[in-house]
Amino acid sequence: MATLPDANVKSATRVLELLEFFAEHRRPMSTADVVNELGYPQSSSTVLLQTLMRLRYLDYDRKSRKYFPTVRVALLGSWITENLYSERSLSKIVNDLHARTSATVILGLQNDIYVQYINVCQTPQRRSQLKWYLKPGSLRPLARASVGKMVLSRKPDAELIYLLRRINASETRPENRVSEADLLEEMDRIRETGYSLTTGTVNPQAGVVACLIPSHPQQPVMALGIGAENDELLRNKDRYLQLLREALEPFR
Repeated sequence: MATLPDANVKSATRVLELLEFFAEHRRPMSTADVVNELGYPQSSSTVLLQTLMRLRYLDYDRKSRKYFPTVRVALLGSWITENLYSERSLSKIVNDLHARTSATVILGLQNDIYVQYINVCQTPQRRSQLKWYLKPGSLRPLARASVGKMVLSRKPDAELIYLLRRINASETRPENRVSEADLLEEMDRIRETGYSLTTGTVNPQAGVVACLIPSHPQQPVMALGIGAENDELLRNKDRYLQLLREALEPFR
């Protein structure tokens, strides 16, 4: 049997040790905490933490300079126990909504100036019909995707403007840039109604209706959305929205 290089084995071991370290202490940790407690070199610890942050397995608080695992870590093994223990499992909610609607169901959170889809349930027929293949880890524009807009709605206006300027600076096509006035107006509407609806803003053929997931203060803000072809989404918007709200009620 082929053996893995020692460096690969060491890296895999450190990832698991780091996650177990967070599980033991259950609080945010700095790079110095990891270096001191686990004995890793400073450079290796920095690379490991930043890599897991980019993959959205860790969240990083710029003020405290500390890391904390995201719900994506929990989702890795949630399928093992969800039928036995967790009726509130997010992965179970995603699967149940997909079964009830046959639509694409998306769970997402912020990754810098993007929204990252950390759990997606989509049938092969939808992928071919809309040329809209989504997989866990996909990145979409934070200010144009419905799930991203829900995440933004929790932020103060000053932070919204700061993020929007960075987002617009990264857009190579002028028509994809969002004006500050339009975004602030939409945030007011989303905060009032509790949902976001987009059609054709990312994929011209498809749209998404999304709601916020009530979350723990130490977890990044997440949102759950149902996506479909534009006409289908508009026809079923009220039903999809009701299903989302019912699914998220146990978290309130």
